[in-house]
Amino acid sequence: MIRDTELQELVEMMGKKGPVLSLYLNVDPHRRTVEKYKLALRRLLASVDDQASSADLQRVLRYFDFEYNWHGRGVACFSCQADGFWRAYPLFVPIEDSVFVNPRPYIKPLSNLVDNYARHGVAVVDHEGVRLFLFYMGTLEDVSGMLGEDVKHHRAGGRSAARFQRAAEETVERNVKDAVEEAIHFFESSCKRIMVAGTDDNVSLFRSQLPRAWQERVVGTFNVDANASAAEIGELALNVARQVAVARERALVEQVVTTASKGGPAVMGLADTVTALQDGRVMQLVMTEGYEAPAYRCQNCSYISIVTAATCNFCGGPMLPVPDVINTLVRRTLEAGNSVVVVSGDDSPDLSLLGNIGALLRY
Repeated sequence: MIRDTELQELVEMMGKKGPVLSLYLNVDPHRRTVEKYKLALRRLLASVDDQASSADLQRVLRYFDFEYNWHGRGVACFSCQADGFWRAYPLFVPIEDSVFVNPRPYIKPLSNLVDNYARHGVAVVDHEGVRLFLFYMGTLEDVSGMLGEDVKHHRAGGRSAARFQRAAEETVERNVKDAVEEAIHFFESSCKRIMVAGTDDNVSLFRSQLPRAWQERVVGTFNVDANASAAEIGELALNVARQVAVARERALVEQVVTTASKGGPAVMGLADTVTALQDGRVMQLVMTEGYEAPAYRCQNCSYISIVTAATCNFCGGPMLPVPDVINTLVRRTLEAGNSVVVVSGDDSPDLSLLGNIGALLRY
């Protein structure tokens, strides 16, 4: 998995003595056997053997032949052997095959993964306690929990039945309140997104006891047996995270389109987005998955122009073509501490209105 600090390292890295080979490989066992992974890997590397150095190609092959344990669902590799740079990140979420050779690491696919599958907590609840799990990018980081009083159910009838039922309900209420307190203590400083799992009744009861601020942190729920394994819980949580990500993407695209159409702080299309980014106004960048666009960049001041230009309008420096400027826009957005969202072409009906790229602005 990859941490925020490691993503930031990739954002700042630039090959000095040669280009950087960036490779993403889907190794999801539900889609491919190991033999098929390796065939896809060879095809990817063959497609750039005239651009990447042989040392970088061999470094990637050596990693998959001798170092990678073939666990997980995706892998991201970055190599610039001329500068002594090598990074490899197994991912527990699937990723599409792709390969790039650029002066900088190609980070666009990673930026969305870090945002969508960031650290999140799962509270598995029942009448007697709670099991707490902390996941990051699908990997289990920490566990905790509490077991409250035994809930004694009285099956006999008679005048005492109502009294026993009330006692059982009071025990459940105490257990749930203690479970909520335990969950808040466990998650408070570790994550902002939580999921609640269990039976529908237990989930509803637990959520009803959460303070309002914590109810807003709940991004999803799912049904699971209280004694399910951590692996099963993690898999179900990943599925919920994917659904949440799609919903967030759709809402963001709609927000950008609506805000820009009303003349508010948002832009649509490459030209206006580039201008806003260079003015320092972009707060959140959104684009279609797989979108690429050529441009020109000044070698002196790094000014970007999407129209043909020989010299920079600002400093007079030479303008050189950039085959795909989108990675540059992503990198600059992340460098400024802002977020990037990459949206699947099937995820939003408003993408055609967006023009493949847009942004929410600070002003």
